[in-house]
Amino acid sequence: MKIYDSLTKTTQELKVTNNQIRLYCCGPTVYNYIHLGNSRPSFTMDFLVRFLQWKGIKVDYLQNITDVDDKIIDKALAAKQSETDLANFYTDAYLEDLSALHIQPPTKLIKVSTVIDLMIEFIQKLVHQGDAYLEQENVFFDLNRWKGEYGKLSNRTLDSLAVARIEPETNLKHHPADFALWKKTEVGIKWTAPFGIGRPGWHTECALLNDFYFNHQTLSIHGGGVDLKFPHHENERIQYLAANNRELSEIWMHNGHLTFNDEKMSKSLDNMILVRDFLKDYHPDVLRWLFLTTAYTQPLDVSHDLLTQGQKFLDRLNNLTKKAKQLTAFNQLIDESTKESSSHFLERFNDFMNDDLNTPLVLSVLEQAIKAINKDLMKDKITPDFYQLKTMLKVLGFSTSVNLAVNQEEKSLFLAWKKALEQKDYKNADTLRSQLIAKGLL
Repeated sequence: MKIYDSLTKTTQELKVTNNQIRLYCCGPTVYNYIHLGNSRPSFTMDFLVRFLQWKGIKVDYLQNITDVDDKIIDKALAAKQSETDLANFYTDAYLEDLSALHIQPPTKLIKVSTVIDLMIEFIQKLVHQGDAYLEQENVFFDLNRWKGEYGKLSNRTLDSLAVARIEPETNLKHHPADFALWKKTEVGIKWTAPFGIGRPGWHTECALLNDFYFNHQTLSIHGGGVDLKFPHHENERIQYLAANNRELSEIWMHNGHLTFNDEKMSKSLDNMILVRDFLKDYHPDVLRWLFLTTAYTQPLDVSHDLLTQGQKFLDRLNNLTKKAKQLTAFNQLIDESTKESSSHFLERFNDFMNDDLNTPLVLSVLEQAIKAINKDLMKDKITPDFYQLKTMLKVLGFSTSVNLAVNQEEKSLFLAWKKALEQKDYKNADTLRSQLIAKGLL
């Protein structure tokens, strides 16, 4: 499988060792419900993980939960509740949203608050090596020591960042771009460390978690949104590189940002759509389809027209199932599913997914399969194409599928409706038809 690597700016072959890969994707800062933009990295990883698992590859997938952060502290203070209660509430909400979207949870989720001692040890190591320095109970990473490496991920140079405001303005840093590993604080939750009383900086948690959980081994893939490339991923990479003298990840996999009707989703524009609000109006598979329409590396504009197309796609799947079930109930379906497929939908699906998750072409294969199956059903037959479509939908994580099985109750209802029509008992036929529609069978 080939995947585009943001660090080398080239497409790289995914290395699989002992039939397993190590995967990390940055998780949420739990101070609010997630919005559609937050969900895109989760969907991207879900497509990847499900596909690799289908190929028999084990994916050890780690994700963090940032439950220690200034945003959490500010919101908790405003709401007059504890930061822990606030963070736990939104952590549960995040997991509920993943489940509602039919996204598989990571192999391991780690809350930052549970690894503070490990983060302190990690920071101490960097200070001891001379890669970080202590200033008035704050600890900063010394970027001058890594001038030749820093900025490669985001295509920046340290000199170009000399006047950048990356952290809140302070005269404590040796270089304006140096970032905090430990912050002295008197507000909100804090811990006692050798450096003083405070809490860790955001950029250290992911470096430490990967170092700890994967036992100093380089990741196969590091995922996340393009908005995190700088400064978060840049700072994460340089800390891991300093601590281990090796790259954090073989492949950096960044997904593009989301816009809504050609405007970037942002709080200032008040156009962010929460996942749970979206699901009040749309089936979760509409959003899954939406993220398949565009290459994950590219920006994606969410429009009402596109959402309508997504709903029509689900309608086509449901209508196909209704036709297949009706033919099954009437014993009219000719089973040719054991014959060799001439369409090779599954082979093409595999090729496109292997090509850096080329999901727009994958969707074209699904559409071609739907058309082919409808033609087969017009001839009262079922071919391997039906089951290949079913497999592709499952691998892509759709909860909507295609099905031809009918139970005895459904079959009896279909046959009673057919008999009423044949006997021209239209009143009873209309009643039975209404029941079939209510059950989603017509």
